[in-house]
Amino acid sequence: MKYFLLIICCLTFWQCKTPVAAFLSESSPQHARIPARMTFLNNSNNVTSQVWKVDGVEVSSEKNLDYTFYDSGKHIVELEATNGSKIVVHREEVIIDAPEKCLVLIRTSLGNLVVSLSEETPGHQKHFIEVVESGYYDGIFFHRVIDNFMIQGGDNNSRNGGKRIKEPVEIPKEFDSGLLHYRGALAAARTPDEVNPEKKSSGSQFYIVDGRSFTEKEFSKQLQNWVTDYSETEIDHYLEVGGAPQLDGEYTVFGMLVDGYDVLDKIAQTTTDNSDKPVEEVLILEARTLN
Repeated sequence: MKYFLLIICCLTFWQCKTPVAAFLSESSPQHARIPARMTFLNNSNNVTSQVWKVDGVEVSSEKNLDYTFYDSGKHIVELEATNGSKIVVHREEVIIDAPEKCLVLIRTSLGNLVVSLSEETPGHQKHFIEVVESGYYDGIFFHRVIDNFMIQGGDNNSRNGGKRIKEPVEIPKEFDSGLLHYRGALAAARTPDEVNPEKKSSGSQFYIVDGRSFTEKEFSKQLQNWVTDYSETEIDHYLEVGGAPQLDGEYTVFGMLVDGYDVLDKIAQTTTDNSDKPVEEVLILEARTLN
């Protein structure tokens, strides 16, 4: 009986212990630039459960926190450590710097994509920002997806709920930027040459290159079929990261994916029908500029 009482007392003592909430960031000092992926390591004591909050919003109940900041400024990361009825909170301030380049967040039903818009294509940069900030892309699906090639969105006809918004007009091509269709390239779709001899870009439809990989032999064999003459550096980069070089000189590249390659793969590998439309719709929840 003595032993049984001792066990009960020990359990009660443990449950009554005050939790100690503590964490540290893998980035030190806690300072980063958008998009800022940060990991916060939980080193609390006497804890039975925990809740993480960022700027007052609950984001996770996992032991450690992996979080991406998409907005600059001061953010408060909180860890609520619980043991029984006792809760202790530890807070840290994180400073996130504004991006050095023009960035756009494309929040999809399969995860987030962040693209950087090139200064070398000012017409497309200005136009894309205007379309994004108008809210045009919110509620539109990726309507054409081809694994090892590209994912395409921005078609007014694919809008969630069927509501149509006036489609932005075509804009002049910008082929002289030197930007190529490497994996992750952001480019403008367009109508065929027979109805669009000036190769104007669509006012709304864009694609992100998933691309394929090449051996040196394969790339050399295909060079004669492509419009662009490549430098050794450009060939080496294609061999390193892959892409869709057959599109160079035919469509305007105006940016690059800087975060979300795992999401690009996830979308590219989704099951599609005979018209390359995803069987389970991939929705653009929101598109916005980051600052």
